[in-house]
Amino acid sequence: MTLSVCLSLQELADFLGAKLEGDPKSKVSGLASLDCAEPGQLSFLTNRTYRRFLPTTKASAVLLAPEDAAHSPVPVLIAENPRLSLAKVASLFEQANKQHMAQGIHPTAVIGKNSIIPSSVSIGPHCVLGDNVELGENVEIGPGCVIGNHCKLGEKTVLRPNVTLYDKVKIGKECQIHSGTVIGSDGFGYAYQEGRWVKMPHFAGVTIGDFVEVGANTAIDRGFLEDTRIGNHVIIDNLVDIAHNVVIGDRTAITGCTAIAGSAMLGEDCMVGGGVCIAGHLKITNNVHITATTAINHSINTPGVYSSGVPAKPNHLWRRNAARFQYLDDMAKRLRLLENKVRSLEGPNSSLSSGSSSSKNLESATVFECSSPESTLEEE
Repeated sequence: MTLSVCLSLQELADFLGAKLEGDPKSKVSGLASLDCAEPGQLSFLTNRTYRRFLPTTKASAVLLAPEDAAHSPVPVLIAENPRLSLAKVASLFEQANKQHMAQGIHPTAVIGKNSIIPSSVSIGPHCVLGDNVELGENVEIGPGCVIGNHCKLGEKTVLRPNVTLYDKVKIGKECQIHSGTVIGSDGFGYAYQEGRWVKMPHFAGVTIGDFVEVGANTAIDRGFLEDTRIGNHVIIDNLVDIAHNVVIGDRTAITGCTAIAGSAMLGEDCMVGGGVCIAGHLKITNNVHITATTAINHSINTPGVYSSGVPAKPNHLWRRNAARFQYLDDMAKRLRLLENKVRSLEGPNSSLSSGSSSSKNLESATVFECSSPESTLEEE
């Protein structure tokens, strides 16, 4: 990617606080991967999978970690955290080449009553703003966005095209909400009565902190009586479902296709992998890392890494395991019977007398039961 900005390696080194080995006057005007880079471009090595491309790269310089510097045929910018430095360089290039929306309100936009809209705000074509909307300085509203009544957006927050905010959504400063996202829709709460579902109205809103990024086509539901709350510096990927009254702590990261059910609470500095399912009314403490496709159906009180799910296998092996799974309980019972027989033959000094057998562990495993749908249906 060639950009309209040209920087010397010394300028980049000073900006990043990186160690430069090579000609400080050499200049770069773009970014490219190791195998695709051309002279005049800066490349990077942040994943050892691509280390094999380093000896043959044509880049003018490479951003990398200290242990890789000796293998580079071109000048290097050495950083302790190359990925973080790459993010800073990319942001530097982005700001130099970014085209901002023109300030002002497009003639096709519809603005409600009693709204506060500074002159520095940009509102694109075919936007609709409700009553009592308050926008901070330098807010950008992309084409086709809909903002409900009593919404508030902090300074420099950006809504990409076709974002929808229902009533009573509050978003902090310098946030980015990507296209197709819906914030503040009703939570999935119903009561069952005589053959039909009775909707549970949701009266609260959504409160989002500062420096938050929400990916495309994500849904964040409004709260029932209290707001759904997202902390500061949270990053949320595409296609994430966050239900009513969920609370997400500062600096937590949530990857795509994750679903978080009603009233769940995630702590600070958590990392949630793709396709994770978190049941409702649970509490997950700070510094928890949940790997992809994990199902969480109980609270987590201790920081650490948590996983579940069955990794993919060749189909013929998976079919065998699936067929055997239905016999797992019977096998555990038979194993326990065999252990009891061996224990009776070997006497009280048997190693099986300790009570730590695998079958005992299997039988004592906690079983989580689903509640009956007779009373309520919620995303919990």
